[in-house]
Amino acid sequence: MAFTSVQGHSHKKADPPIPCQDAGKGGFLHNGWPIMIVSDGAGSSKHSHIASSFCVGALFNHLQQADLSPFNAIGFEAVDLESTKKSWHGFVLEQFRKTRNDLLEMAQIKGYNPVELNCTLLLVIRTSWGFLSANIGDGRSGYSDGKPHALSVPFMTFTAGATFFLIKEGWDSIFQSYVTIPEHNDLVDYFFVSSDGCQNFLIDGTQKGPKNGIYDPILGEDAFYDFNVPYQPFFEGLIKSLKETKSMEECNSRLQKLVEFGLYLVDGTEKELKSLSDPILDDDKTFIVFYKK
Repeated sequence: MAFTSVQGHSHKKADPPIPCQDAGKGGFLHNGWPIMIVSDGAGSSKHSHIASSFCVGALFNHLQQADLSPFNAIGFEAVDLESTKKSWHGFVLEQFRKTRNDLLEMAQIKGYNPVELNCTLLLVIRTSWGFLSANIGDGRSGYSDGKPHALSVPFMTFTAGATFFLIKEGWDSIFQSYVTIPEHNDLVDYFFVSSDGCQNFLIDGTQKGPKNGIYDPILGEDAFYDFNVPYQPFFEGLIKSLKETKSMEECNSRLQKLVEFGLYLVDGTEKELKSLSDPILDDDKTFIVFYKK
């Protein structure tokens, strides 16, 4: 696993500097399943950096204590997809609700106005047979089993400032959950989550997205979608670079340099991918990736 969360260049240059409003956590659940969580705090919310960090930790803790045995099927033939989708939705909706309630309780104790705690929340769990994921708001997630695939659909991520947040009333009408069974589960070689600050280089921008999708019942004709598929050449190069490392520290350092500065190291040669970094508009970036070594 590799992880990085970096302050955007524009936030560094602000006066006073704006803290990194992203937060993320990657690791393993009590049953050994890999888990990744990312939260992106709203730039317009005074304490969104506190909210994003709090929600990532709270959701992780709730899932560590939860009974995941209903989702512990072995092999594709043991997974009833429609039943699992229904069970997962109810289960993970409750975990997000608990996290939101924790956030509201923290706000009351600290004296924060809830509108100062706007943040998104994106979850991916890798099971023995596939993926369980969920999101409120934007951010990206995906995997490859020889071909790249998305694991979640971001809400309005193509429009600046037009996402939705966990703390808001009506969040559960925007909330989405997903059950994904890869066609070639044994060939999955990477899976990831990221905040929307990374999407310009993580997502394939060569094709137009579909005209219809999961947010149509909420947004109607105002709903638009991009291609939302990981950009495979980027990931192939990234994984090649990460596999050259000998420690977690070196692995995370390479990922940070790539995400923050566009510096890409492979085969002993460092190159600059200029498209990764815009010093004026650059947003916070959080990126977590699991990959086969």
